[in-house]
Amino acid sequence: MAEIRPFAAVMYNQLAIPSLKEVLAPPYDVISPEQQEELYERSGYNVVRLILGKQYPEDTETDNRYTRGARYLANWLEDGTLTRVDTPSIYLYAQEYEVHGERLKRVGFICGVKLEEFGDSIFRHERTLSGPKIDRLNLTRACRMNFSQVFGLYADPDLSLDSMWENIMRTDPDAEAADDDGVVHQMWIVSDEEVVATARALLGTCPVVIADGHHRYETALNYRNERRAEAGPGDGGDRNYDYVMMFLSNIHSQGFTVLATHRVVRKLEGVDVRRLPESLESDFDVVTRKVDSMTVSGFMRDLEKSGEKSQSFGLYTGGGNMLLLSLKPGAGAGEKSDLVTRLDVTILQELILTKALGISRESVADKEVIGYTVNPKAAIDMVDNGDAKMAFLLNSVGVEQVIAVATAGDVMPQKSTYFYPKLISGLVFKPL
Repeated sequence: MAEIRPFAAVMYNQLAIPSLKEVLAPPYDVISPEQQEELYERSGYNVVRLILGKQYPEDTETDNRYTRGARYLANWLEDGTLTRVDTPSIYLYAQEYEVHGERLKRVGFICGVKLEEFGDSIFRHERTLSGPKIDRLNLTRACRMNFSQVFGLYADPDLSLDSMWENIMRTDPDAEAADDDGVVHQMWIVSDEEVVATARALLGTCPVVIADGHHRYETALNYRNERRAEAGPGDGGDRNYDYVMMFLSNIHSQGFTVLATHRVVRKLEGVDVRRLPESLESDFDVVTRKVDSMTVSGFMRDLEKSGEKSQSFGLYTGGGNMLLLSLKPGAGAGEKSDLVTRLDVTILQELILTKALGISRESVADKEVIGYTVNPKAAIDMVDNGDAKMAFLLNSVGVEQVIAVATAGDVMPQKSTYFYPKLISGLVFKPL
């Protein structure tokens, strides 16, 4: 099963910066151009300069976002902005957040996880795209550092580590900051050998499913393979680059929130929206509802109830017209395994986007055709404002479904899950 080990992290020296909040950032893949600019202005030491540096027309092979990131890293290590942890450790990480009016805490720990191909101890639940992997590999080559954690899930219904974490969290954290969304991030440096040994023993019995960071994990594999080839046949397979920085969290602990990722159709040709309900009736029971952005929360509760009986969706076409679509018994989607076939996102892709609207699987990856949001109100507003032709509202995927699909060797369609909150970047870096 998964092999983990502690590592001596690089961290921000909190005595050298005005506040930890000023230097933290969301994961690179959710930072918009506007947010990138704001983070640049927030602090000259913000981690965005490492994980998502600006690009300029005059960039060259020797002066680009990756080489500039490497220079920032070297300079910050030299001037004391960044410091190194003395002892190999694991890093207990807690996130306190509010969702649907409830205050929750997600707890896990950051460590090095030995890299391996998918399907033995490490499993994926989504496919990756080539573009982001090339980008991340260029950054890793230049900086030789993991800046952001891969998010891994494991299942321990006995909560073997949780009481140990509770005892540690009664002490003051080594790092703490609230982000712009009000999520409180806390971290404890844990070097106690007994605690580390307990965590290693447990994970040695558990498979790990990647929740977030598939591109980062595959990039780490590619980088490891490059370094092994450079080192030659004498490489013993136990170098820093053989391990990727990962946050591991028990799905049976409190605080696991998977938000639905709603779809908006931006481009649509050759479809008469007025006749759409009729074309869907062969596969779905269709009920028309009057809904707007102020009443959509009530509709989402009804959608959840409908989803307990059969796969259900909300289709908003503007003018307050919402269709509640409920899959008819016997209707199916594609030639996939039963686990994947019955997923809401698969039904949506096969029976609605492809069959009824003519939107191919390839087009779904095109952001100019399909957009995504976790906010149903925002989806409706985009249609009403003319920024989208229609919006599909979905129920969320259960974390147990994610585990079941991944460990069966299957993958979900793109944007099937949105684990909330995102892991913050900037708390801990892992040297390679």
